[in-house]
Amino acid sequence: MNSQNPPLAADAAQVSPWLSHVYAGAPGLISVCSDADKWAGRRFTTDPAGIKAATDYVIKLDKRQPKGIYTQVTTLREHPGKGRGGEDLAHALTHLWADGDFGTRGHKPGLDDLPAPPDEDAVQKVIAECGLPAPSGWVHSGGGYNPVWLLAENYVIQDAEDRARLKTLTMGWQTIIAAQAYRYGWSWDSEVGNLDRLMKLPGTINRKEQPGVPAVIGPEASGAQYDLADLAETATRLLPAAEEALAEAAREKQDRRNQRLGIKATPPRQRKQPRQDIPTTGDSPLDVLADHLTFADILEPEGWTYAGTHSDSRQQWKRPAVGGESSNAYSLLCDDHVAVNFSERADLPVGAQPGGRKLTVPYLWAHYNYAGDVSAAASDLLRAASGREAHGAAGSLSALILDDIKRRCGIEHRPYPNREEIHWDDHAEPPDSEDPPAESNEAEDRLPMSFWNATRTLQNIHQMARARRTSPDAVMHALLARVASMADPSVRVDSGVQRPATLCWFCGLFGPSGSGKGNAEDAAEELTPFPDVDLAHIDISTGQGLISAYLEIEVDPMDDSGKRKITVQKKTRGYALATEGSVLDAMAQMSAGGTLNGVLCKAWMSERQGTSNAEMERRRSLPKGAYTFSMSLGVQEEPAAKLLEMGSIGLPQRLAWAHATLSRDTPKERPPVVDKLTVTVGDGSETPVTYWVAGLRNTVITVPDLVTEEVDDLLLTISFGRGKEAPLDTHEPLWRVKCAALLALLHGRTAVTMEDWERSTLMWQTSRRVRDSVQDAAKRRLRAEADARRAEAVQTAVESQSAVFEAVHGVHPSVVNVAKRAHRYLTNKQAEMPARDVNRACVAKKDRDKFRESGATESLWTVALKYACEQGWLVPLEDGAVLTAGSAAPEQ
Repeated sequence: MNSQNPPLAADAAQVSPWLSHVYAGAPGLISVCSDADKWAGRRFTTDPAGIKAATDYVIKLDKRQPKGIYTQVTTLREHPGKGRGGEDLAHALTHLWADGDFGTRGHKPGLDDLPAPPDEDAVQKVIAECGLPAPSGWVHSGGGYNPVWLLAENYVIQDAEDRARLKTLTMGWQTIIAAQAYRYGWSWDSEVGNLDRLMKLPGTINRKEQPGVPAVIGPEASGAQYDLADLAETATRLLPAAEEALAEAAREKQDRRNQRLGIKATPPRQRKQPRQDIPTTGDSPLDVLADHLTFADILEPEGWTYAGTHSDSRQQWKRPAVGGESSNAYSLLCDDHVAVNFSERADLPVGAQPGGRKLTVPYLWAHYNYAGDVSAAASDLLRAASGREAHGAAGSLSALILDDIKRRCGIEHRPYPNREEIHWDDHAEPPDSEDPPAESNEAEDRLPMSFWNATRTLQNIHQMARARRTSPDAVMHALLARVASMADPSVRVDSGVQRPATLCWFCGLFGPSGSGKGNAEDAAEELTPFPDVDLAHIDISTGQGLISAYLEIEVDPMDDSGKRKITVQKKTRGYALATEGSVLDAMAQMSAGGTLNGVLCKAWMSERQGTSNAEMERRRSLPKGAYTFSMSLGVQEEPAAKLLEMGSIGLPQRLAWAHATLSRDTPKERPPVVDKLTVTVGDGSETPVTYWVAGLRNTVITVPDLVTEEVDDLLLTISFGRGKEAPLDTHEPLWRVKCAALLALLHGRTAVTMEDWERSTLMWQTSRRVRDSVQDAAKRRLRAEADARRAEAVQTAVESQSAVFEAVHGVHPSVVNVAKRAHRYLTNKQAEMPARDVNRACVAKKDRDKFRESGATESLWTVALKYACEQGWLVPLEDGAVLTAGSAAPEQ
């Protein structure tokens, strides 16, 4: 190399001052990383010694000629251990930033994107007129001109909620700038507000393209420092208008894409009144789409390339080669459900996304086909599934998917009118309904606020659940099980019809793993602590084990030798707690005659348990009415569904069902915790309700005459046939009587009131809806398993036929199918078309799946294109980027 042009190298004279100016003295660690260290990076303290060490590391890294060297915008709370650390380790914020890319160096726009600002002056114009304060300084990144706003005081992130608020600000900051760029007809990267964002370090070299370009501190520095609260106030004021502008930008981009691909444009959406008469199965059309499509179905037609399996078992994908081929091993990682994009040059949000915006299969499908408008995508899916003309990509989905949407979303019951039957203009708002829409209560499977506001005790239970971030319904039922477990067998409720019953209570807290079942139990324990009583804490693994928990082995006092042993009942009250669905799964695996299920059903009624054995020591028995047993189970969907499939065993009928998950309307504000529940005793003092219940003996809880009449009617109805029609409702009368009695005890009373009865009725109805929703899920699972078995049988037959075809013709049948389809497609179009568009139109999911299952290492389209060209069916132009139909034609 000419000595007059020495190779560019990092400049410590710029690196060190920048690190000092931005990070010196801030809490946490400076993070420096690069492609040269495979993005693992190193962390350094913010004191002079740490900044010197960081500078030395940058100079050392630069000798490896990396494409770039970066620092994280925030400091890290601690060393990440492995990798460079994510947003969860973001600790101190010292400045705000933006990524002012201009021109085309290193960031060529996508096919449907607006151009970036042409030069530095254009970037300065955007920042100057977006409404934000003037930057403290600028950084030339080698391909962009990045503004920086320094904070007067470092802001230390306190917790996850604080981190979320801060990210809202930093993301909103980018939105405001991007909106101003759009107003000038330019694009701007608005997805760089994540708190683990990496920015080019001044004093280093940008080698993304050759020749390299230095990243340097800009001369236009005011050095101004800002209060974070003032910046947040400005952002809050400007953000609504900015979001509207970017929404319009997204729609325009989608229109450009539709026009390029020849897709019919989506007309403006009209707002319709909500319907109250549409039954559904609980699945949204996007849920159905997620069951049918894979990430490959979305990504491959958009030009993404599968790059193998990551070390953590996730799929690796490389972005489309727009604006230069990706130099990284992958741009995106995805598991079965969620993808994470790491490339700023891919047309996707970067980094882990918050709930509601995660890169799931349906979200990606909506992103590429409906400008990210998930609601519009769902509406168009329903439109296509109902047989009406779709506005977008939903109309090109297979009949199998649309039929499944129709079945699972209840469309066959929906009285959709034809467009000509709608009497208002397509683009106008429909007339207002005379009746306001009914208040939603999450499918009425949760207790309403009218229930919780009825008494001070119920208000306290609800407040405690909110304070502990768990489901109030789950806390309520877990709490009733604890109160019931304190009741002596001599405490019973008399319905006036059947014999007085003990207060045994079983509840099933329903939800996926980690949904809060344990939290609900903990909250109930805080509200209702157990007194020091002889309570049997039972592990419900076997029926005999449950019975044995009440018994002890002693020497028979009638045996003078002192050698003979007998079993004696020592405990009268028992309680079981299990927070894992696997326990219930074990119960469901047993047959109807299995010991555990039979023992549990009898225990709910305090019936006689055990067997008589000739040897006294081996006798395990409990007399009728001499014990009580209550239990609380955390139930996951699969074991719960299996149990409900076995309704004849009698256990599902006895359970009180409640959602363990938080409802969607849970307020963000968390109230203070409350003390344990108490009742007023005879001397006027307050005592914990569980202590008071534990002390009751020989108490009969009475019910009003109206309750007795209703129970009698229910029992007659069940006896005269309802039991066959609704077998899971056969224990409704006793369930409601027990529930009403426990509500009375909870409020310090030994007599049921009509208010207790009405509340128990509401709790029964809510429990039944939860139970039915679980049962519906079980039915769907059985259908899915049956469909899978049928599909497997069909697949086996297809694979057999495919093997014969491939042996005879030397090529996989899916390759031939795609090659023929591509020839027909281009013949019908009578035009030259981009290869990417032909790929999108001609590669079917079923062919791709079959080809991949055959063990092929190349993509189906790559092999099919080569085969079609060899046969003369297709002719490649422009180095294969464009295709036209060949003179040869495949046999029909």
